Amino acid sequence: MSKRTLGPSSVQAEPPLAPDSIPVTRFAGAVRRHLAVLVIAVLAGGALGAAKVALTPATYTAEISVLAPPVALHPGVDVGSALETDLKQPRDTTMDTEAQLVWSDQVLTELARHPGFDASDAELRDRIGLTVPTSTHVLTIGVRSGTPESARNGAEVVADAYLKLRTQILGRIQERNRKALEQNLVLLETQLEALPGDEDELRRLTTRTRRQEIVKQIREVEKQLSGLKTKQAQPGEVLRAAGLPESRDDPERDIAGATGIGIGLLAWVVYVLLRETRPRRIRRPADLRLHSRLPIMVEAPTLGGGHREVCRRLRNLVFDAEAGTVLVAGVPAAAGIELAYELAELCTEGGSVTTVLRIAADGEDPGDPSPPARGHRAFTVRLVRGDDDRQLTRAVDRAGRESRIVIITTPDINGADTIAAAAASDLTLVVVQRGRALDREVASGVLALDQSASPARGIVLTAPRLGGPPPRASGRNPHRTPPRATAPGRG
Repeated sequence: MSKRTLGPSSVQAEPPLAPDSIPVTRFAGAVRRHLAVLVIAVLAGGALGAAKVALTPATYTAEISVLAPPVALHPGVDVGSALETDLKQPRDTTMDTEAQLVWSDQVLTELARHPGFDASDAELRDRIGLTVPTSTHVLTIGVRSGTPESARNGAEVVADAYLKLRTQILGRIQERNRKALEQNLVLLETQLEALPGDEDELRRLTTRTRRQEIVKQIREVEKQLSGLKTKQAQPGEVLRAAGLPESRDDPERDIAGATGIGIGLLAWVVYVLLRETRPRRIRRPADLRLHSRLPIMVEAPTLGGGHREVCRRLRNLVFDAEAGTVLVAGVPAAAGIELAYELAELCTEGGSVTTVLRIAADGEDPGDPSPPARGHRAFTVRLVRGDDDRQLTRAVDRAGRESRIVIITTPDINGADTIAAAAASDLTLVVVQRGRALDREVASGVLALDQSASPARGIVLTAPRLGGPPPRASGRNPHRTPPRATAPGRG
């Protein structure tokens, strides 16, 4: 008869990695497991961005172009500086100066008097935009409002108020510059009259005398004063009038959509972290594959309870492997005990004397079960202390001399007694009860067994009990040895 050899598990619960290493497959698996939630989160984020765009009030911006010629803000000569040889160049207005005039309090106050602009100065300043084309003195003033008509009226009001304010301020500046030049001219002429010498002598500009220097400054001031008197202030003018906006402002659909999708992805990441980090009950084989790639034997629910069908397969596995000591670790422990008793019953029916060694839990009296409970079993059940490895070894040796198969059950898959029992066993099975076992407990237990001398051969996922009549008992005589059990090494 050919014998099927089953080696140790070739797949571990977690690959041995560095403490700070995370396999890339874990992220891919998380995306695959929560793909439906990811799609829903992205769609919800996109819908959120679309709702933001739809609920944003419509605004319209009207633009008007204004020419702002440069005007000298300083005459270039300070009062009382007649003896300076290096005259300052007149400083013209810049576009930054023009922008401050547009955003001045006078312009904002005038704009606030019109319908649609009843707001604070800060909000009105935010609703006025300025742009300047490169290398030009043209201001493009944009005014934003809720309707096209109010936006156009606002742009016209801002342009008129700005030009009036510019005319007033620049007119006062030019008057102040003219007075400063006249005062400088008077001072220079007074200094020239106070100098000794003939006034009718040749006045050459290259002569390095005090008199010639003062005369040179007088001519420069007279030149500037003459140009200032003949030059009027250029208040600026409107180059392109404000038109009626044809379309609403861009509500930033791309930004809103990207922001909504980003929020959806962030919510999905938080959801995945919460789901992956919290303990979960195992309800299906896919939950076991997240933590272990061991072979999984799934039990279907049956009426009346019992694990006879799955234990019949496990008995064949024990016989084929010729295992004398079998460890059945259950999560929870009661699930392992039930399956161990059922497996022992079937092994006994198969002609192999079986003993079940149940390691006592903390606080449990390590004595034999009560006689009534034991009287219905065709196998022997013994309780062993779990805090003494030597007693466990002696109990296994004693049971091995009396029985062909020894089945060991432990109260905790993560306990030290489970590792000790696994080291003394030829075959290790992990029993997981659906709906009661936690994934973390199973993962840590399977990993501990993989690192021991006898890694788990497979995982049995038992089904919850259903109400109904119990299964029909077998008509085979339990004391009759079946033909396949008479082979060598079968007991």
